[in-house]
Amino acid sequence: MNTVRKEHLIGGAVIAAVLALPFSARAAQLPDGVMGQSLVDETVYDTPDPGTAMYSIPGKSQAPSKKGTNGYTADFLSDSFTSEGEYTDATYYHKSEYEDYTLLNGIDVSWWQSGGKGSTGTNIDWSQAADAGISYAFVRVASRDSADGTIYEDTSADAHIQGALDNDMKVGLYIFSQALDEEEAEEEAQYVLDLVEAWDWDVTMPIVLDREAGSYKRLTAGMLSKSEETDICNAFSQVISDAGYRPMVYASYSWINNYIDTDSLEDNGCAIWIARYNNTTTSNAKSGVPYGDVPYDYEFWQYSSTGRVDGYSGNLDVDFWYKDTGIKTNNLQMTANASDSITLKWSKAGDAPMYRVYRYDEDQEKYVAIKNTSKTSFTDTDVKAGKTYKYRVRGYWTFGGVNYYGRYSADTEMTTLPARVGSLQADSRTSTTVTLDWKSVNGATAYRIYQYSEDSEKFEKLAEVGPDVTEFKVAGLAGAKEYQFKVRAVRKFEGTNYYGSYSAVLSTVTAPKKTTGAAAETASSTEIDISWDKVTRASGYRVYRLNKDTGKYQHIATVKGNKTFDYTDTGLKSASEYSYRVRAYVTYDGTNYYGSYCDVVSAVTKPAKVKGLSLTTKSSSVTVSWNRLSGVTGYRVYRLNPKTGKYEKIATVKGASAVSYRDTSVKKGTTYTYKVRAYKAYNGTNYYGSYSATASVKAK
Repeated sequence: MNTVRKEHLIGGAVIAAVLALPFSARAAQLPDGVMGQSLVDETVYDTPDPGTAMYSIPGKSQAPSKKGTNGYTADFLSDSFTSEGEYTDATYYHKSEYEDYTLLNGIDVSWWQSGGKGSTGTNIDWSQAADAGISYAFVRVASRDSADGTIYEDTSADAHIQGALDNDMKVGLYIFSQALDEEEAEEEAQYVLDLVEAWDWDVTMPIVLDREAGSYKRLTAGMLSKSEETDICNAFSQVISDAGYRPMVYASYSWINNYIDTDSLEDNGCAIWIARYNNTTTSNAKSGVPYGDVPYDYEFWQYSSTGRVDGYSGNLDVDFWYKDTGIKTNNLQMTANASDSITLKWSKAGDAPMYRVYRYDEDQEKYVAIKNTSKTSFTDTDVKAGKTYKYRVRGYWTFGGVNYYGRYSADTEMTTLPARVGSLQADSRTSTTVTLDWKSVNGATAYRIYQYSEDSEKFEKLAEVGPDVTEFKVAGLAGAKEYQFKVRAVRKFEGTNYYGSYSAVLSTVTAPKKTTGAAAETASSTEIDISWDKVTRASGYRVYRLNKDTGKYQHIATVKGNKTFDYTDTGLKSASEYSYRVRAYVTYDGTNYYGSYCDVVSAVTKPAKVKGLSLTTKSSSVTVSWNRLSGVTGYRVYRLNPKTGKYEKIATVKGASAVSYRDTSVKKGTTYTYKVRAYKAYNGTNYYGSYSATASVKAK
């Protein structure tokens, strides 16, 4: 029986003793969520024959033609290449079909690399790991408990992820899965996606379903049929793909080989990550098929759980990534041109995140790089009218600070246009119109106006005007929306129209629509809330308040963005009416364009708090007095009912100047407690100020 020596820091304790047990004894003692806990280390620490040539970059060599006593078959060796393990003492054998791929080093981690269950930090020095050649990391973000089936979050995930990202590593995620049906697989996928959204992680590598037995054997190899296991993997994959991420399944060599239809996964765009702690991804000699080729494709290989990487004191899972960076960029073409620009686009080159654009330099007699971009389009404005240019493009990937380039696109010639109509501009605009203006061209018999159509993805003719007309109002537009126009001159000669070059494209914007649904509501004695309906595509809103002294509305606030549709006006005078109006604006090229004002809305502030409450008593009566408040409609007087413990209204005193009330419904020798508040009647509604302080007196 093979044994494994492996150390993980778990809650500050080393579990090397558990991991040194035979697999049958240790499997039940390992905590859930340890990736590869179902695997046995089968690595044979041999080396290639002396004198075998090795590639220094990227760390690959041709496999020797034969080995001494290691049991490798000649067919296997002839169909393999080797690399020296940078983090182990082994030589690794790889399928020859991956020989032209870039071989990248990575690790996979969980809270066992941050102090154990519940820890929130990371014990990895990610800077040292990056310097040691680690270019990516798969981080466990969640696990399904193999005892009760609940899903829990890996609390150290964010610390690991930020450490990796801060050191320019790519990041993928995995969940330790115990799903027994498609519904549970979808639940696991959604749990991961919810964490991505909650933490706002930058995930550029696959999201992985880790399929292996847990400590309590909720899931074991072969307990599900091959079709059931495959359906679970595909269900997880579909949810991940629908969310815009790349799915992948991790499992051991035998698990994948025996229990998963890999063709089905490939058809659904799901990658495979094989786990095999061996010099090869294939079986060892004990399998009866020594070193035969793996019967399915895989993109990642977890080849050891005892990797030693700078920046971490214990063992780490280490992985190979067979990354195809030799993809050719196709379909380079010109999509637009003018006398001063050429716009080119191309198809995506696999998952290349960046592209480099080259243009042929006649002086240097070679192609020169002119742009790096993450997009699949580029507009070259460093050109001259009426000239032909040649371009080529290729995608590239950056891992560990090194760029890996794909193959060039075909060289493509493109040309600029001759001179054109000049000075096309937007003379004015409303929420539904834009008025265009341009300079006249000598000899023109007409002008044609064109507008870009999002439906057809091209400019379409709007109108044709006479030679003496150099402006045109475009109508029927949407509010606060960007539009593009161009104009070209027409000269009619002997029955044929001859067209000059298009003007430069004019990109402009309409004004926002009129703000509607405005309302003003009383908030307090010094505040009024103003609200309104959202105006599509607005950049923000301006709020105006009527100045009764000047009779004009003055700007009091700007609400930026299109997610907030209310504003609270503060510092106002109590028991006073205020009027407001609002209009939307759109910011375009540094200029604000305004829509129409909403209808005027008004509201009143509440009265201020009543002050100066005093009580006097005589002749079986109590006189309640208070300070006068301006602008109020009246006051309400309340007396404490000792039986209920509540204050009850006993009188309404109308008029702002009435500042007292005589309560005659009292009994001599009884103590009474009072409070008062003012009210303001406005549009059929009473608005109440805060209660005064209370006061008590014994009736005489």
